Formats: sequence, structure tokens, C-alpha cells
Amino acid sequence: MISGLQRLKKITKNRVESILLLEFALDKNTFIEYILTYFDKEQLVSEVDFYDFNEKLSENEFQQLHYLYHYPILWNTLEKENFTPQDAKEPMKWLSITFQAIQNDNIKPHYLAFVDNSKDGKNNIIEALRQSEQGNNKKLFEISRAILRRMFGNITERRGKGVYQDIPLSIAWWKTYLSKEISRTTKLEEKDIIEFLLNHKTHYNDLIANMNGKLTVIADKTIRDSLMLYIIDKNTTGNMFKDIMKRIGIESSWRAMGSLDIEDNKKIIESLVAWF
Repeated sequence: MISGLQRLKKITKNRVESILLLEFALDKNTFIEYILTYFDKEQLVSEVDFYDFNEKLSENEFQQLHYLYHYPILWNTLEKENFTPQDAKEPMKWLSITFQAIQNDNIKPHYLAFVDNSKDGKNNIIEALRQSEQGNNKKLFEISRAILRRMFGNITERRGKGVYQDIPLSIAWWKTYLSKEISRTTKLEEKDIIEFLLNHKTHYNDLIANMNGKLTVIADKTIRDSLMLYIIDKNTTGNMFKDIMKRIGIESSWRAMGSLDIEDNKKIIESLVAWF
């Protein structure tokens, strides 16, 4: 399975393979057949049982799942499978889920081909193939990368952060997970936390990247939750959130913030901000 994933990652710089990926993504059956040239179907599907997810999503819905309707359905489907944060870090889990979503007609494969400035996946594919025929492969590789990013995230160009930032289903799961965890300790409403993360995309990206990157101290529950309590209370914008996290990293290098409670950490964060 891992070898199949490694081979699939490499096609984003291979013109012939990228053309095949895009052509096959225009049709469900050919796309499934193509993916199964890299993976054993039984093994791929056994990663996560996603059969109970019965929603048929439009292209717009897939790109931006509704937090009041789709998020709970996705969460409950994976909760039945005892899906964990460790599972949610694994590209193969999301590849399995996305593959099954296509196989079960929850989404169409061309939905995967969207990029931030162009949301029409089918048109993106057709235009990329047209330009490639004329000798310009820039868009071909861009859309090839986009499809793989939406499937499992961890392509060479994006590395690990793509698992949290590029897969629509993963983004929905992580925002739900964070809102539930933070709500338990801060008494903030889950809905308010999700709405804040939805309205501050860069905050979510920065938070999740630091939790799973170089500044792992942010993943400490009491630090993470006190940070979120502060930024939601103050409705921070711009680069201040990044600056606060950097200062927390410095502060925690000599002060055991992880052993303090949320209110004490919130006071420390307030004192750090006062120095801005």
C-alpha cells in the first residue's frame, strides 16, 4: 500500500501519467480502475469503512462542507469506526475514504480538480488537457497536484501539512475534533469554535501546522485550549495569531506551561500580547 502511494505521488511531474490521471478523472469507472492500478482494492477499502456515509454531495458542497449538516454526519460515520486523531494524520486513511466516496457516488472524481482560484473541476481538467496538447504543461501539473491533494494530501510539494489543509473531508473532521476537544475544557460552544475556524482560515492552517510541525508545544491540550480561548475572546486577526504562537514557543522553553491550567496560561498569553 505504501509503495503504491509513493508511486502515485511521483506522477505530478510525469506528463504522460498526469494526462492519464486527468482523463480518467472525467469518469467514475475509469478513475476507479486507474487508482486500482496502484492499490489492491480490498486492502484500500479495509483501511476505513466509509459505507455508512450516504450523502451525495454537489461540487460546491464537497469543496465547503456545511458545518451544521455535513460535519456531524461525517463525524458520526467515522466515530462508528473508532477513527482517531492518529488515523486522521494518515494519508492512506483519507485516500481510502475519498476512494470510497467516489465509488459510492457521494462525490464525482472531477470534484477533486479544484484550485483556490478556479472551482470548476471538470473545466480545469479540460483546459489543462487542452493546454498540454499545445505544449504548455503548467496547468496539467497544477491540476494533477490538485487531484492528489484532495485525495490524500501528502504529495511531495505539500508534505504532511496537506493532510490537514487540502482534503475537504479531513478539514471537516479536524475542525470538528478541535471544536469538541476545546469545548470540553474551555466551555466555549462547539458551534462558536467551528465558526471561528471557518471564518479565519489562516488561523486554522497556522494552528494545525504548528500542532503537527516544528512548534509541537501548541499541541499540548492546556496550551492549545488556552490559546484558542484567548484568540476567540479577542477575535484576533492578521499575523497576531502567528506572533502569539511564536511567543508561546519561546515562553514554554523555560516555563512549564503544559503543567498549568487554562486560566493561568491565558493570563500568560495576555501578558505576552501586552509586549507587542
